[in-house]
Amino acid sequence: FFKQKTAYEIKECDWSSDVCSSDLSKITPGVSEKELADELEVLLRREGASRSSFDTIIAFGARSSLPHARSGTNHLRRNSTVLVDWGARLDWYNSDLTRVLVAGRVTSKFERLYRVVLEAQAAAIEAVGPGVGAAQVDAAARDVIRKAGYAQRFGHGLGHGVGLEVHEAPALRSGSEVILMPGMVITIEPGIYIPGWGGIRIEDMALVTETGHEVLSSLDKGLESVTIS
Repeated sequence: FFKQKTAYEIKECDWSSDVCSSDLSKITPGVSEKELADELEVLLRREGASRSSFDTIIAFGARSSLPHARSGTNHLRRNSTVLVDWGARLDWYNSDLTRVLVAGRVTSKFERLYRVVLEAQAAAIEAVGPGVGAAQVDAAARDVIRKAGYAQRFGHGLGHGVGLEVHEAPALRSGSEVILMPGMVITIEPGIYIPGWGGIRIEDMALVTETGHEVLSSLDKGLESVTIS
């Protein structure tokens, strides 16, 4: 079952990008994952959301290698990575975004892996369009990560539909027989996860249009934007 997204719904999908980008000052060494998740929850509600789309994921350092980490009491250390996966429900509709930041110095390993994930996401987004198979979009990202030597470190599907539910059809994964149609709103979220080191996932939402696609998320994701203190 697929419900075509309305123009109003599409507008709401990107709302939480600006909210999060306005509060990066809260991400400072010493803060705990839970404290930061709570701060973001309060900010979303203060700005008009009815609630978060799901339990906000804040994961520091090596814990960012867990794709579905739960925010805990782990405190942020200098030069550590910060994975932030959040979304807001606004007027019944949901959003879903992920960024990885660095609280200090960006290492050469982080830069190398970040560029791979960013390239993988760009390849998948470029593949999105009406009549394209969901598996084909998944493969576009997976091929980039495989060629970089990290095929075994990307263990989940590329993305999913977003709307009245934060996870809905279509699922973008290998083996899917779904064909993308205009009006679908999907996430594109490739990642590389290395136990003991950390993980990098970059997630944005995209609209399938009559002629191609439109990226709905506006939050910066270039390498120059990852350093926060």
